[in-house]
Amino acid sequence: MSIHAWNEVYSQLWTQAAQSRGTITEMADLVSPGRYTTVPEWPRTTNTDAIAIASLVDAVFGTMPLRPGGYGIARLWQTTVIELEADAFTHPPGEYVHNRSFWSTLLAVAAYLDIMDAPLPPPEALEALIAGLWLPLEYRNASGPTTRTITESNAEKMWAKQRDEMMTARGFDLREATAAAPGTTMKIPRTTNADIVKLADYWAKQLAGFVPKAILGGKNTMGLEGQLKRWSELMEDVDKLARKGKAEDVYPKNLEFWHESIGLATNLAVWEEAPTASDLALDSTKQALSDLPGRIADAAGAVAQAVGHVAHEAGAGLLSGLGKPILIGGGVLIGAILLLRSGRSKADV
Repeated sequence: MSIHAWNEVYSQLWTQAAQSRGTITEMADLVSPGRYTTVPEWPRTTNTDAIAIASLVDAVFGTMPLRPGGYGIARLWQTTVIELEADAFTHPPGEYVHNRSFWSTLLAVAAYLDIMDAPLPPPEALEALIAGLWLPLEYRNASGPTTRTITESNAEKMWAKQRDEMMTARGFDLREATAAAPGTTMKIPRTTNADIVKLADYWAKQLAGFVPKAILGGKNTMGLEGQLKRWSELMEDVDKLARKGKAEDVYPKNLEFWHESIGLATNLAVWEEAPTASDLALDSTKQALSDLPGRIADAAGAVAQAVGHVAHEAGAGLLSGLGKPILIGGGVLIGAILLLRSGRSKADV
């Protein structure tokens, strides 16, 4: 295993835990939802998993000199270790109740350690930890693909419901209007190529179903010609980019698709064309894995902004006090020096 940065450590841990333990998406912590929570999806790590991960990270973070911007992260980490002491040791095999805040804080800590050029954990320790995360559990791969059937009374409500479902499953970006997509700032789901193919085919079917009714039934067809032209151009992009791209990749023209599809939905509503049911199949874990580099980059950018221009003073030898890793029940790695303690002096600033 070749790891060169703490962000890669985080990515490896998140990926292994998500694939083995399953994930939860856009829900509050199981208890006390007011904690620090920034990640939209997080692994269902066990109490033992969380202790082992924290011991590896804490052995390095606890030795780092703090710089401006690091004090808030130190307080977050202090809260994390207090929660571990209070809730994780009582039932090691159980699902850790603060997983969302744990993974949120861990992301910020990993970004800070990268900014500070902190030394990485020993490769054998990291490999043992990652291997330990692949133990069979009753909720293994818990967040498999789910299918939702949506029925709405008009096309505009259908579009809004589809967008809400996609934002929940994929996350979203606030996008400014452009020449190709005029209007106001919109929340644009991070829909994948596979999502767009299904959504585009659905709306193409709605439009195709209206055309013969409009021609034969004397319905209001104002704007139909322009709508057909715009939709044809949009489908060319879908055929060229989404159908030929990797299914799990984010569609590069999400803004244009969602802007044009709301225009189509509005027209269908005006034309009184009732929408058919819509089936959405979502695999949130795969999407979260593809989004992970972006989330890590966002966290690193936020930490860098808070820290400012710091001197890279993390010298060699900071792991000298770690000691030799040992194994506990079930083969899960835990540091020989477990620095989980509520009274870390460096956070009392």
